Amino acid sequence: MNPRDRIKLLGAGLAGLGVTTRAQAQSQGPVPAKPISSEPWKVVMQISDSLEQAYEGLINVQNVLELDPKMQFIVVGYGNAIGFLLNGAKTPQGALFEGMIGNLANQGVQFKACNNTLTFLNIPKDRLILEATIVPAGVYELVKLQSEGWYYIKP
Repeated sequence: MNPRDRIKLLGAGLAGLGVTTRAQAQSQGPVPAKPISSEPWKVVMQISDSLEQAYEGLINVQNVLELDPKMQFIVVGYGNAIGFLLNGAKTPQGALFEGMIGNLANQGVQFKACNNTLTFLNIPKDRLILEATIVPAGVYELVKLQSEGWYYIKP
Protein backbone atom coordinates (compact mmCIF):
# COMPACT_ATOMS: atom_id res chain seq x y z
CA MET A 1 0.00 0.00 0.00
CA ASN A 2 1.42 3.36 -0.95
CA PRO A 3 1.70 6.24 1.55
CA ARG A 4 -1.26 8.18 0.08
CA ASP A 5 -3.54 5.16 0.42
CA ARG A 6 -2.42 4.74 4.04
CA ILE A 7 -3.28 8.36 4.78
CA LYS A 8 -6.71 7.97 3.15
CA LEU A 9 -7.35 4.78 5.14
CA LEU A 10 -6.22 6.45 8.37
CA GLY A 11 -8.44 9.46 7.63
CA ALA A 12 -11.44 7.21 6.97
CA GLY A 13 -10.79 5.32 10.21
CA LEU A 14 -10.46 8.51 12.24
CA ALA A 15 -13.61 9.94 10.66
CA GLY A 16 -15.41 6.74 11.66
CA LEU A 17 -14.35 7.44 15.24
CA GLY A 18 -15.75 10.95 15.05
CA VAL A 19 -12.35 12.65 14.70
CA THR A 20 -12.34 15.72 12.44
CA THR A 21 -9.49 17.43 10.68
CA ARG A 22 -8.60 21.05 11.39
CA ALA A 23 -10.18 22.12 8.09
CA GLN A 24 -13.40 20.25 8.91
CA ALA A 25 -13.52 21.74 12.39
CA GLN A 26 -12.97 25.27 11.06
CA SER A 27 -15.75 24.85 8.51
CA GLN A 28 -18.15 23.72 11.24
CA GLY A 29 -17.74 26.96 13.19
CA PRO A 30 -17.21 27.40 16.93
CA VAL A 31 -18.18 24.58 19.24
CA PRO A 32 -20.65 25.72 21.89
CA ALA A 33 -19.33 25.46 25.43
CA LYS A 34 -20.85 22.84 27.66
CA PRO A 35 -22.79 24.35 30.53
CA ILE A 36 -20.90 24.28 33.80
CA SER A 37 -22.62 22.33 36.52
CA SER A 38 -24.08 24.41 39.29
CA GLU A 39 -22.96 21.74 41.75
CA PRO A 40 -19.65 22.45 43.50
CA TRP A 41 -16.75 20.17 42.69
CA LYS A 42 -15.93 17.67 45.44
CA VAL A 43 -12.28 16.79 46.03
CA VAL A 44 -10.73 14.23 48.34
CA MET A 45 -7.05 14.76 49.15
CA GLN A 46 -4.73 12.01 50.32
CA ILE A 47 -2.12 13.03 52.91
CA SER A 48 -0.02 10.00 53.81
CA ASP A 49 3.66 10.74 53.17
CA SER A 50 5.00 13.44 55.51
CA LEU A 51 4.32 16.66 57.36
CA GLU A 52 5.82 18.52 54.40
CA GLN A 53 3.24 16.91 52.11
CA ALA A 54 0.49 17.81 54.59
CA TYR A 55 1.59 21.44 54.64
CA GLU A 56 1.80 21.59 50.84
CA GLY A 57 -1.63 19.98 50.54
CA LEU A 58 -3.27 22.41 52.96
CA ILE A 59 -1.72 25.36 51.13
CA ASN A 60 -3.16 23.92 47.90
CA VAL A 61 -6.60 23.70 49.48
CA GLN A 62 -6.35 27.32 50.71
CA ASN A 63 -5.34 28.51 47.24
CA VAL A 64 -8.15 26.65 45.51
CA LEU A 65 -10.76 27.91 47.98
CA GLU A 66 -9.64 31.48 47.24
CA LEU A 67 -10.42 30.82 43.56
CA ASP A 68 -13.62 28.85 44.16
CA PRO A 69 -15.07 29.05 47.70
CA LYS A 70 -17.84 26.61 46.73
CA MET A 71 -15.48 23.67 46.21
CA GLN A 72 -15.78 20.93 48.79
CA PHE A 73 -12.74 19.20 50.26
CA ILE A 74 -12.17 16.17 52.43
CA VAL A 75 -8.59 15.66 53.58
CA VAL A 76 -7.77 12.07 54.57
CA GLY A 77 -4.70 11.58 56.75
CA TYR A 78 -2.93 8.31 57.40
CA GLY A 79 0.46 6.63 57.40
CA ASN A 80 3.58 8.71 57.96
CA ALA A 81 1.63 11.98 57.76
CA ILE A 82 -0.99 11.27 60.44
CA GLY A 83 0.91 13.61 62.77
CA PHE A 84 -0.52 16.72 61.12
CA LEU A 85 -3.89 15.81 62.67
CA LEU A 86 -2.51 15.60 66.20
CA ASN A 87 -2.66 18.34 68.83
CA GLY A 88 0.52 20.41 68.87
CA ALA A 89 1.79 19.30 65.44
CA LYS A 90 3.86 21.95 63.69
CA THR A 91 4.32 22.80 60.03
CA PRO A 92 7.84 22.70 58.57
CA GLN A 93 7.89 26.49 59.19
CA GLY A 94 7.10 26.03 62.89
CA ALA A 95 3.46 27.16 62.96
CA LEU A 96 0.77 24.94 64.44
CA PHE A 97 -1.19 22.88 61.93
CA GLU A 98 -4.21 23.47 64.16
CA GLY A 99 -4.46 27.09 63.02
CA MET A 100 -4.46 26.18 59.32
CA ILE A 101 -6.85 23.30 59.87
CA GLY A 102 -9.21 25.44 61.97
CA ASN A 103 -9.35 28.09 59.25
CA LEU A 104 -10.02 25.48 56.56
CA ALA A 105 -12.64 23.71 58.69
CA ASN A 106 -14.43 27.06 59.06
CA GLN A 107 -14.63 27.09 55.24
CA GLY A 108 -16.22 23.63 55.19
CA VAL A 109 -13.15 21.43 54.72
CA GLN A 110 -13.48 18.06 56.47
CA PHE A 111 -10.56 16.17 58.00
CA LYS A 112 -10.51 12.40 58.44
CA ALA A 113 -7.97 10.32 60.35
CA CYS A 114 -7.31 6.64 59.70
CA ASN A 115 -8.09 4.41 62.68
CA ASN A 116 -5.76 1.69 61.34
CA THR A 117 -2.82 4.11 61.46
CA LEU A 118 -3.74 5.33 64.95
CA THR A 119 -3.93 1.74 66.17
CA PHE A 120 -0.72 0.62 64.44
CA LEU A 121 1.24 3.60 65.80
CA ASN A 122 -0.37 3.36 69.27
CA ILE A 123 -1.66 6.93 69.06
CA PRO A 124 -4.48 7.61 71.53
CA LYS A 125 -7.59 8.99 69.86
CA ASP A 126 -7.69 11.89 72.31
CA ARG A 127 -4.52 13.28 70.69
CA LEU A 128 -6.47 14.12 67.52
CA ILE A 129 -7.42 17.71 66.89
CA LEU A 130 -11.11 18.54 67.32
CA GLU A 131 -11.69 18.98 63.57
CA ALA A 132 -10.64 15.41 62.73
CA THR A 133 -13.09 12.55 62.60
CA ILE A 134 -11.94 8.95 62.64
CA VAL A 135 -12.61 6.62 59.71
CA PRO A 136 -11.90 2.87 59.85
CA ALA A 137 -9.24 2.97 57.11
CA GLY A 138 -7.82 5.89 55.15
CA VAL A 139 -7.42 4.00 51.87
CA TYR A 140 -10.95 2.63 52.14
CA GLU A 141 -12.26 6.17 52.68
CA LEU A 142 -10.43 7.40 49.56
CA VAL A 143 -11.85 4.60 47.42
CA LYS A 144 -15.36 5.04 48.82
CA LEU A 145 -15.38 8.79 48.14
CA GLN A 146 -14.04 8.31 44.62
CA SER A 147 -16.81 5.79 43.95
CA GLU A 148 -19.26 8.49 45.04
CA GLY A 149 -17.92 10.94 42.46
CA TRP A 150 -15.26 12.81 44.45
CA TYR A 151 -12.15 13.85 42.51
CA TYR A 152 -8.90 12.51 43.96
CA ILE A 153 -5.64 14.42 44.41
CA LYS A 154 -2.41 13.77 46.24
CA PRO A 155 0.02 16.66 46.57
